[in-house]
Amino acid sequence: MGGKLRPVGLIVGLAGAGLTGYALFTILASAGCIAGIKGGACPAPGPSPLLMLPLGIVLAVAGMVMGGGTIVFAALFLAIGIGALAIGALGLMPDMPSFPWLFGGMFFAGGLLPLLGGLALRRTGAAKLVQATELMRSGTRAVGTIVEVSDTGVSVNDNPRVTIRMRVEPLDGSAAVERSKTILVSRVAIPRAGDRYPVWFDPADPDKWMYGTDMEESAPAEVKDMFARARAGGGMAAPAGSESEDGPVAELTRLSELWKSGALSDAEFADAKARLLPRIGT
Repeated sequence: MGGKLRPVGLIVGLAGAGLTGYALFTILASAGCIAGIKGGACPAPGPSPLLMLPLGIVLAVAGMVMGGGTIVFAALFLAIGIGALAIGALGLMPDMPSFPWLFGGMFFAGGLLPLLGGLALRRTGAAKLVQATELMRSGTRAVGTIVEVSDTGVSVNDNPRVTIRMRVEPLDGSAAVERSKTILVSRVAIPRAGDRYPVWFDPADPDKWMYGTDMEESAPAEVKDMFARARAGGGMAAPAGSESEDGPVAELTRLSELWKSGALSDAEFADAKARLLPRIGT
């Protein structure tokens, strides 16, 4: 649900969420009028709300799959919550006055959580981008060599979260420092001791530092120079089109071992092999 948002998915999903909320409101409103509980004859509820509820849920789920993502997921929970809370606010279930508030509050809170979480992630991402931009502008430039890589035991989608310890040697000739960082890495590209990377860091704050792993063709000349300096010491794979043959050959061998051990699926190994073979010249 975290992929690219698509208008069609949003429209279908939000329509389904709205339909679900309305159907739930109608069903709960009629639940307070049941013969034997309240005096007098109760009008028989029409079949439409009972049909609209599953239809709305199906549309909402379809919208998520079609590109509505987290927004539709949150909207579905919010619609259910609002529908139930409206029943409580209007007093339409006098025999069970607390139920709509508890039920609606639970779903309403469940709908707010992914929205607030997404907002927090976007703010965190924006803060990191600002920090990275500032480091590249005014931070000390250096070449870092990984000294140690330790597994934290945590993984996300089979990709491990590791802690790297790096010896950072400033390009201005000042004393080397050590920096550590815990990051999520691809299981097919786990950093190793001896790998070298360009680094930007704040000498006054050990937490403010970053290292580069990829370089775009449009990168500034000083960034290209830093990658060249890091590659000159060995260890770090160069960008496509500029590495020696040993780099992709060694990488292909390592991936083959992962595939034979079952750590990589056939499809993952095929994709990686298709990426590496042209760089070997095969």
